[in-house]
Amino acid sequence: MPPQKASKSQPKADASEKAKSKDRDWLTTAELAAKIGWREHALRDAMRGKELPGVRRTSFGYHIESASVDEISKTLGAPPPKPNSPKRKPARA
Repeated sequence: MPPQKASKSQPKADASEKAKSKDRDWLTTAELAAKIGWREHALRDAMRGKELPGVRRTSFGYHIESASVDEISKTLGAPPPKPNSPKRKPARA
C-alpha cells in the first residue's frame, strides 16, 4: 500500500471558534422560541407553510430577522399549552 499523504484540509476549529458569533442580526428557531415563550418544536410546526415577515426558510432551518420578533409573536399568538406528562401507575410493592 502506498503511504498516506498528509491531509490538505484545514485543521478543525476549536470549540471557542465554533461558538455562535454575537454580531449576527438573525435568530435560530431555538432562540426565537426562548424569546417569545414557545417550545421550539411547537414553534417550528406553527411556522411551517406560513409566510411570516422576516422569516426565510434555508436548507438548515429558519433564518429569522431579529427586528421582526415582535411581529412574529403577534402573528403566532399565545403558545400552545404544554402536553400533559404521561401518567404512570405506581409500581405495586
